[in-house]
Amino acid sequence: MSVSDKLKHAAHDAKGKAKEAAGKVTGNTDMQAEGQADQGEAQAAHAADKAKDSAKNLGAGVKGKAKEVGGALTDDEGTEAKGKAEELAARAKQKLNK
Repeated sequence: MSVSDKLKHAAHDAKGKAKEAAGKVTGNTDMQAEGQADQGEAQAAHAADKAKDSAKNLGAGVKGKAKEVGGALTDDEGTEAKGKAEELAARAKQKLNK
């Protein structure tokens, strides 16, 4: 998930919180509900982006592992090392995504 996506989701969430607060203060239940809905949309979009990144990182890890195993089977140390590096990079990205 890009930084701009994170900022966009945070801004949408903040807008929702402001709407909800304004609705509470003014007694406007419609505005309060809109604010809660905006927050829910922002949280859902954030979760969807995280899931997309998780799937992408998982795929990269599997690809790296396959390359590592292929290198080991063919005694190609370069391919084996490259695959291991790709797998480790995917794991690191996955941990950062949490």
